[in-house]
Amino acid sequence: MIHLKKNKLKLIIWLLTITLLFILYRTNNELFSLSFLQEFTGNYKIIAVLIYILVLSVLGLFFIPSTPFVLAGIVLFPSIEVYIYSLIGILTSSAIVYYFAKFLNLDESFQTKYPKKIIKLKKALSKVEFPIIFGWSILPMVPTDLIIYTSSILKISFKKCLSGVLLGEGILNLIYIFSLQKFLEF
Repeated sequence: MIHLKKNKLKLIIWLLTITLLFILYRTNNELFSLSFLQEFTGNYKIIAVLIYILVLSVLGLFFIPSTPFVLAGIVLFPSIEVYIYSLIGILTSSAIVYYFAKFLNLDESFQTKYPKKIIKLKKALSKVEFPIIFGWSILPMVPTDLIIYTSSILKISFKKCLSGVLLGEGILNLIYIFSLQKFLEF
């Protein structure tokens, strides 16, 4: 009973956070215009960098892909900085997602609801965890957050999970950022 109330409270907090972010966007959409963002970045670079990393850090909780935000960073910062800030944000997001799954007790919930599937999935991943996490992270059409949640639920090591994400997302973002930069210069 207490466990159920605890999970309900967590869900309510999560939904309130999404609602507050949506209201902020709807009531102050000028804060999200390109001209405002460029001016703000020029005048308050350190704050802009921290906000940029913070935004990238929370996207995973809402299954929002980071790609549009990474690409938008190109109009705000030099390419190498976008790459570094993006990886910091993506790794922070990955850590949050990994531990958020534990915080919500998703591992217990899934183990109770799908014990046979969890055992089967653990066996399939046991010898190839890193390559699967890396491969999943480098593919642009699949949500990296999903493999992170899965890794957490299956108790794959945090270090192995983040290493696979870092390598996969690192290569993918390198391609995105520097290809778009070359395209914009052309």
